[in-house]
Amino acid sequence: MKARQRVLIPFTHGHSGSALLRRAGEISAAADVELLVVSVLDTRSGFEADGPAGTLPGDRAARLAPPEQKRLEHDLMRHGLDQAKATVIWGEPRTALSALIRSWRPDLVVCDGRTRHMLRAHADQEGPALMTIGRDGPLARFTGLFLPQTQGHA
Repeated sequence: MKARQRVLIPFTHGHSGSALLRRAGEISAAADVELLVVSVLDTRSGFEADGPAGTLPGDRAARLAPPEQKRLEHDLMRHGLDQAKATVIWGEPRTALSALIRSWRPDLVVCDGRTRHMLRAHADQEGPALMTIGRDGPLARFTGLFLPQTQGHA
């Protein structure tokens, strides 16, 4: 009996996020997979505080995470991914996503150009397989001539 394949999808709302969810639907229809769609809130401050903090560091994340979770669950339902799990993590995007990859141990990470920058590049090629999807428009095809997509590891 083959174990279920674990697929992690870092998600951003918008056109590229919809493309990721469509691809997730194709993957889940073709195989027995466990999908985890994650939205990463970048809660880093853009400037250093010069006095006492008005709010604690986790307050902003605690305020933003519940509405983001509902929005993510709505997007999953809209794309017919009721079986997928949705979660929201926060902090510095690369650190937060790397910690999730280490703890959840996915077999595959599906990302696009917007979410690919959140993944750390591993020189030793260890970790889950990485599938990068691209846009199909003329500008994307033209850009692909100069910056070809690569398959790698997350």
